[in-house]
Amino acid sequence: MHTIRFDGKAPGSAECEQEIPLLAAASKAGVPLNHRCGGHARCGTCLVTIVEGAEYLNERGTAETRVLEVLKAGPDQRLACQAWARGQVLCRY
Repeated sequence: MHTIRFDGKAPGSAECEQEIPLLAAASKAGVPLNHRCGGHARCGTCLVTIVEGAEYLNERGTAETRVLEVLKAGPDQRLACQAWARGQVLCRY
């Protein structure tokens, strides 16, 4: 069991038993995280900053990398629809 925490306008957390996308964890936690494209790594609206636990996330894929480059995102930023957590993570949105 691991906890994914969100720090932002409406903080929240979700207890998860298995690997889960940050976007799904946000929904489970009742956190209103924007996502216009439905989680397909096209819009960048679900951009989050990883404060803790980056080592528990999957590697960036091609689609996510492309969007992050367009957004000029920092190395600690990910798309919540593409970042899958398998351990304790703290995100800021």
